Amino acid sequence: MTDPDDKDLDFSIADEHIARRPSKPVQHAATENSLPTGVEISKSDETVQYLGNVPAVSLSNPGRVIGVDRESSVTTQPLPYRFGDYILDQVLGRGGMGVVYLAHQVNLDRRVAIKMIRSGCLAGENEIHRFYAEARSAARLDHVNIVTVHQCGEIDGHHYFSMDYIPGTDLARRIKEGPMSAMAAARYVRDIARAIAYAHSQGIVHRDLKPANVLINENDEVVITDFGLAKIIDSEGGLTQSGAALGTPSYMSPEQADGDTAAQGQTTDVYSIGAILFALLTGKPPFHGATAVQTIMDVIHKPAPDTVLLRPDVPLDLDTIVAKCLDKKPANRYPTAAALAEELDRFLRGEPIHSRPISFVYRSMRWLANVPLIAALIGQRNIEATAAHRRVQYAMIAMFFLFPLLLFGSYSFQKRWVDRHLPSQMRIAAGVPEGVYHRVATVLAERLDKSLGVKLEIEDTDGSNDNLTRLLNKQAELAMLQATSVRSDKVAVVAPLYYEAVHVVARTDRGINEIKDLAGHRVAVGLKDSGTQSAATFVLDSYGIGNNSFQPVMVDWTKLDSDPTIDAAFLVMKSGHPRIRALLESQQFQLLPIADAQSLSLTEPTYKSLELNAKDYDVLGEKRIETLATTAFLATSINAPSRLVTECLKALYSAESEFEGLIPPKRAANWVGLPFHPASRAYYRTILEQ
Repeated sequence: MTDPDDKDLDFSIADEHIARRPSKPVQHAATENSLPTGVEISKSDETVQYLGNVPAVSLSNPGRVIGVDRESSVTTQPLPYRFGDYILDQVLGRGGMGVVYLAHQVNLDRRVAIKMIRSGCLAGENEIHRFYAEARSAARLDHVNIVTVHQCGEIDGHHYFSMDYIPGTDLARRIKEGPMSAMAAARYVRDIARAIAYAHSQGIVHRDLKPANVLINENDEVVITDFGLAKIIDSEGGLTQSGAALGTPSYMSPEQADGDTAAQGQTTDVYSIGAILFALLTGKPPFHGATAVQTIMDVIHKPAPDTVLLRPDVPLDLDTIVAKCLDKKPANRYPTAAALAEELDRFLRGEPIHSRPISFVYRSMRWLANVPLIAALIGQRNIEATAAHRRVQYAMIAMFFLFPLLLFGSYSFQKRWVDRHLPSQMRIAAGVPEGVYHRVATVLAERLDKSLGVKLEIEDTDGSNDNLTRLLNKQAELAMLQATSVRSDKVAVVAPLYYEAVHVVARTDRGINEIKDLAGHRVAVGLKDSGTQSAATFVLDSYGIGNNSFQPVMVDWTKLDSDPTIDAAFLVMKSGHPRIRALLESQQFQLLPIADAQSLSLTEPTYKSLELNAKDYDVLGEKRIETLATTAFLATSINAPSRLVTECLKALYSAESEFEGLIPPKRAANWVGLPFHPASRAYYRTILEQ
């Protein structure tokens, strides 16, 4: 019978006293890859019509059978009862899905055990599949310590299989009598491990090993039964689904409790064997919560207790074997049931085992887990909290109140040190030589050298995007970036510098008078990964001119005069730049308007519309050229020292007269939405307060 203590926790088919090795080869009424289909109710002239000659098991009383009349009324028929070639004599046991009967097989005149699906003709497809999977799994195995099947099939809609009857008891009943001696427990479990090792060699994982499924015959030998949850290695066959916890909670492995079907393999059975050994030695399973859910949570999250804590006379080697089997991680258990059997054999022979006790560090962690406060935090049952555990708890509580003060003091000291500490040498990513970025970088370098005593090296780069890359890779402490390049949460703005206009210039003799005429021409779009290239791409894409519609040339503005094959160019510079003025005054180039600048600026907030006129370039006269403008920023890392940022701002605005068109500090202070460095925000706050 099923252990009453496990009744509510048993998720499997628990059947007992049912099998011995068959004397004849197994016969299958169902083929290996087919299942019975359809339930056919036979007709009869009797007043009470039964389902053929077959009993449907009463759920309220499995010792009786149910018949159905034409009006679907229910009556009962006591055992014994004729069932095909068998006479059912009495119920041996029942579980969640199956009922096992002691029966007499008439033709062969022998006693057998008959297992049937408990729900009879009402069985669903999943029940039937699992039922036949159990029969097939057992039928594949031929071992003295494993149940095998005589015959399986269906009679008038009722599915069954027959096995040899084994008189005797089981390990569940033995455990109720009290803990076993270490040698007896080790012998039983060694034989279980050997049998399961054989099953594994045949590609079968049991997945529901527990004391109730280990029978003890009249010769005091173990016989393993109930392969209802067996898994064919590398082929689940659709019988289980990921996320479904199948097994008996107190003896299932953590990966079973977690519903991780893919992780269930040979070590899953090794865990269950270790749980059986634990129960034989201590009289109870490693985990046994008040409910099935609580037990599952304990299996998943709590470490198994040491057997020596519950029974001090357990030999250390046997405690080590149990602990290795019950490790939460499958990789830390015995890799196979055969390896476990060999280890138990060494123990039984009095030889040293190969496994080592758990390490001092791990034992220390487990000891700390018994501190009441830690046990409460991690949800672990507190086992024998000692005075030492309580003293540690008092110290933890004291540290809990002191820690914020220590943390705050440490943080304040570290922040002050970081904010004040500067490296002896720093770099600023400046851009193309002779550009505006370069001039700003040169002035900053000179002033920071005087105020901080730090050498600031000026790095020549390919432009704004290259500067951003260097800043992110910590190859520069400061960088000049266009607005389109300020796109990382690791970058902070030190200050907005000035507006840069997008100048589109074209040779006057190439028939290019507006942006759409650039199609088919060679156009200089700036260096690769530069801000100019980003602006050119944005404008050309907006006019529907892709790379396939023109010939992009990735050179900087200094190459424009030396390469007459370049028909047009994009130049992102401050309006009124001498270089642009020289090009226009040469009469060889003209400015092209970006006619949709206003609408384009609405689609891309990093740009704004701008008008170029005679104030910027005398040669324009009465002409007004509509274009876009972007902003140039001085940027740094979000974690840059505050002292560096503050000194940069002081140096920048004290040299304001040296930078024509520099955005005034008060306008910068009112800029909303910029990712300013905290030191910049503080600096601009003082500007607004003046």
